[in-house]
Amino acid sequence: MQTLEHSQVMQRQELSIAAQLHLLIVEDVKADVDLMILALESAQIAFTYDIAKSQSECQHLLQTQTYDAILADYRLPQFTAYQVLQLLQASGHEIPLILVTGSLGEEAAVDCIKAGMTDYVMKERLFRLPVVLKRSLQEFELRRQQQQAAARTQLQAQQQAIINHIVHAMRETLVLDEVLQITADMLHQALGLSRCLISQPNSQAQMGIYHISAATREREHLLGHECSLYPFYQDKLLRGEMVIVRDMDENVSMAVRDAAGECNIRALIIAPLLYRQSFLGGIILHQCERERDWTEQEISLVGAISDQCAIAIHQVQLFSQVQQQLHRQQTLNQISQALNSILDPDVILQEIVRLTGECFDVDRLLIFSVDTDSVQILKEWRASDRIYSMLNLQFPKSEWIDLIDPDSDFYCQRYFHAPDYSQLPSTRIRQMQVEQASTRSVLSVPIFIRDRLFGGLSLQTTNTYRTFTHEEIYLLQQIADQAAIALYNAQSYERLEELVQQRTQELEAEKLVSETANRAKSEFLSNISHELRTPLTGILGFSGVLMEQIFGSLNAKQKQYIECIHTSGKHLLDLINDLLDLTKIEAGKEELTPETLSIEDIAQACLSLFQERCRQRGLEFHLAIASEAITCTADRRRLNQILVNLLSNALKFTDTGSITLRIEQTSQQILFSVIDTGIGIALEDCEAIFQPFHQVDSGLNRKYEGTGLGLALSRRLAQLHGGDITVRSELRRGSCFTLYLPGSRE
Repeated sequence: MQTLEHSQVMQRQELSIAAQLHLLIVEDVKADVDLMILALESAQIAFTYDIAKSQSECQHLLQTQTYDAILADYRLPQFTAYQVLQLLQASGHEIPLILVTGSLGEEAAVDCIKAGMTDYVMKERLFRLPVVLKRSLQEFELRRQQQQAAARTQLQAQQQAIINHIVHAMRETLVLDEVLQITADMLHQALGLSRCLISQPNSQAQMGIYHISAATREREHLLGHECSLYPFYQDKLLRGEMVIVRDMDENVSMAVRDAAGECNIRALIIAPLLYRQSFLGGIILHQCERERDWTEQEISLVGAISDQCAIAIHQVQLFSQVQQQLHRQQTLNQISQALNSILDPDVILQEIVRLTGECFDVDRLLIFSVDTDSVQILKEWRASDRIYSMLNLQFPKSEWIDLIDPDSDFYCQRYFHAPDYSQLPSTRIRQMQVEQASTRSVLSVPIFIRDRLFGGLSLQTTNTYRTFTHEEIYLLQQIADQAAIALYNAQSYERLEELVQQRTQELEAEKLVSETANRAKSEFLSNISHELRTPLTGILGFSGVLMEQIFGSLNAKQKQYIECIHTSGKHLLDLINDLLDLTKIEAGKEELTPETLSIEDIAQACLSLFQERCRQRGLEFHLAIASEAITCTADRRRLNQILVNLLSNALKFTDTGSITLRIEQTSQQILFSVIDTGIGIALEDCEAIFQPFHQVDSGLNRKYEGTGLGLALSRRLAQLHGGDITVRSELRRGSCFTLYLPGSRE
């Protein structure tokens, strides 16, 4: 073999193949060989080459060497390029075969290409050889890539078909055993395995084999056994790494070879079933007859299927958890509904033991209470009458270690769990429970009512041993919480009934006292009003006569005193009348006489009464009546009383500006608004002014007289009409009092 290296080697990406070519030149004329070499050198192609001058040499070289391309003369003394093509096809190599010939017609060239040769170059045009060689190599490389892509696509389609079949099975059923068995069977068939096994962790965290392909001969023998190879690869599998063993040779540890030898395993794949860092098991492939060079496609397929299986296992586990949670919630709801409808503590306890015992499928359920010195069984549920009864038994608290030790699980973790009760340290109580009551397994949780230990719930088995799950413990704790709430509510209801009864008696006594006081007040006001009105009438009458000076003239001082007497008497009479009216309303004795009133008549009455008084004070009086306001329904005397009170207040507290009476109609109400430009009211006092005897205590209105009953009486009268009075005001800007009365347009 001869070697030629050019100083500037072509880059891989330009040639799309190896940086240095290995060529087979089939030519018996040395000069022609030299010309080919020179042409390739001139194009800066790095290559090595072998020369075959005969058919036998060509055959030998193709069988023993690997080439990137063949450059062959069309016709040699002993054979032609067609024989070279046959030798190339027989060797199994797929490389370009380029003809280098002195004379070749167009028709012959086409025949050569059709036969399978790649291209041709005329010897007189060898400068084209590098271009033709590069193009041919690139075409072959492209064809090779396309073939590989097609092969990958076909393999992916096959793999996807398997995955789709498994996924379809997953969607068709939530029975995990069916899904995993289908997976094992399909992998066994698709990959031509000796065995396909699927392992999952059992309750002791061991990897048990629970699914084996149906075609496995030793299926019944292996089913249910522990995976003997798992401990050797546990760390790797937990990290999510696949175990791949192509041959159980000296590269594998002796311990692994011994374990594999027991099952005649020669090659192995273990793919972990991992979902979000949670290890769910593994898919195990065995090849027993021979070692096996697992391909990347096979490894990829197993990895993809293991991912799908992990998802399926997780979904089934999730569905199971949801079902369990739903069952727990239904049980809780059932217990809660039953307990919420009961207020008798004794009945509550009986319902708890019945519903809880049926829910947990145990042999005996107890509710016990704990007091200072003893523990007593209050209620009991038994699956059958044959089970020993512990109802009403009472034990010294000192013998219940878990109830007196503040560091016990019963106190700290809110549960006590003994899968085998007989294995606990023996006490007299425990010995009695094991020997007489046949107690095997126990789960107890405390009942705390307002952080005080009431007692507890205890699940017990008498026929078999049982390890309660975390979900069952949590459910029993929730039931205990519901029981605590129900018992607290029942106790609270009993206390509440006592309090209600006591308070009812107190209220009846207070009502009697109040009614007596109201009667006394009414009688007092009735009597005192008569006693006060009689002398007041005389005072007002005589002071009025004196003011008219019928019996002689009065000097200025006398006249001032007489006017003061008359004004004070009138004020006192108004106060008595308002007080009597307010008392009558509060006693519910005021009766209105509603009638249809003309808005115009009411407004004109107010105008005639207040227009002149406003003019004397230097104020303007405005009257504004909306066109739709025509009539209203009210007690004439009381409506006039309300409007006079509001207008009088406006006149009293307004020194300059104006007073306006505005009457409007809405779809449901008649609005009478009295608007002034007086001293105004602070926002915090706007509601207080409607209280009896309340007067705003400020320097602005200290000089104004008043009983403090006018607004209170007016609002009560408005409310008797089914309406109300509201106020909007701003200090030093004025006020707007609005009377709302029910009404409709006519």
